[in-house]
Amino acid sequence: MALLISGILLTALAWIVAWGTSGFLSEHTFFPLWLGYILAVNGLSEVRFKSSLLETMGGSFLLLFLISIPLWWFFEGMNAIVQNWHYRLAQPVSSTQYVLEASLDFSTVVPAVLSTGFLLLAAARDFRVPWPRWRPRVSERGLAAAVLIGIGCFALLPLFPDESFPLVWIAPILILEPIASAIGFPSLLTDVQTNGWRRVFAVMTATLVTGFWWEMWNVYSLPKWTYTIPYVGFWHVFEMPLLGYLGYPFFGIAVFSYAAIMLMLLTKQNLLVLLPQAEK
Repeated sequence: MALLISGILLTALAWIVAWGTSGFLSEHTFFPLWLGYILAVNGLSEVRFKSSLLETMGGSFLLLFLISIPLWWFFEGMNAIVQNWHYRLAQPVSSTQYVLEASLDFSTVVPAVLSTGFLLLAAARDFRVPWPRWRPRVSERGLAAAVLIGIGCFALLPLFPDESFPLVWIAPILILEPIASAIGFPSLLTDVQTNGWRRVFAVMTATLVTGFWWEMWNVYSLPKWTYTIPYVGFWHVFEMPLLGYLGYPFFGIAVFSYAAIMLMLLTKQNLLVLLPQAEK
């Protein structure tokens, strides 16, 4: 309960400051706001389900913050090609200050998504959902083809950025998931074969949930971001065009795949085992 209360209080305080007129303080609220969210989600999970990703991982939970930084810088690199989102700073800053502050903010992405995924997956055990019975067939040839298609998707981005921008969120999955599956690392692709679609949908839904908060808190904040998305830049929900939210579920799978690989490499922890059991 203490974790939940402290997370809610930190989130509320940072939210008030972020949308206020506190000048310097308002410009540095992204990290405490999302740290509060992460603590609150883990606290809620512990209160409701007697467990959380933070409790399960212990000290290695901090690694999620560390590995999150290069992941989002990768997507920043992709955005340099497609130019879908743009940052508005409250005032000019040096390149060094920007990189340091942005990296701190980016560190919250993976722990926020996976903590929310843990909570939703634990909650899903209390409900009977008619999950699809279909299981994708996995073969070495299919895995290799997926990787080649993923590489091809990346090659299309600089050639046709306005038409291929959705591939920013799909291409990483086509590479990470087959590689993880082929080398015996945890992957959602192999998990579907034995446990069904519950984890996949939990991860995808968790990213939509975090996406809602990302976009909502962004509205009156500075720094903030805006979007220029070709062909679908209408019907905005906050700054994001409505159809732009379709990218979040795929981003969630990429987050899981990347985090699963990194945790195995760094700590030998199996992310699938760390999450609640897929079936009740």
